[in-house]
Amino acid sequence: MKRFKLLLLTLAITISTVIYAEKTEKIYDLNSLSAEIELLLRDANHSLEEGSFVTVFFSIAEDNSIQYVGVTAQELEVSDLLQKKLQGQKLDGTKWREGMIYELTISGKSQVACASR
Repeated sequence: MKRFKLLLLTLAITISTVIYAEKTEKIYDLNSLSAEIELLLRDANHSLEEGSFVTVFFSIAEDNSIQYVGVTAQELEVSDLLQKKLQGQKLDGTKWREGMIYELTISGKSQVACASR
């Protein structure tokens, strides 16, 4: 019985660790979206140099997913990468408004300027 309890405890700890460590697929606000974009660029071995920037324009669909993505960047490869990765990305929270066009600019100094239109 003691071994069974130890096995259950180990299983519970393992499952809770996996659930906690699982990456969330929903984005709650512009700041978390900018962090997600920086992570995408870092994973693809692209970094924003000081003085460079990326601007992302997007709108929200009825199901809170990114419906349209337009990216302006100095490198065409970065622009294409972000358009492919962000298209259809699920967003969460009550801050998003369907049909509104959002603009997010990320500069190479890791400063974030956010605006919506």
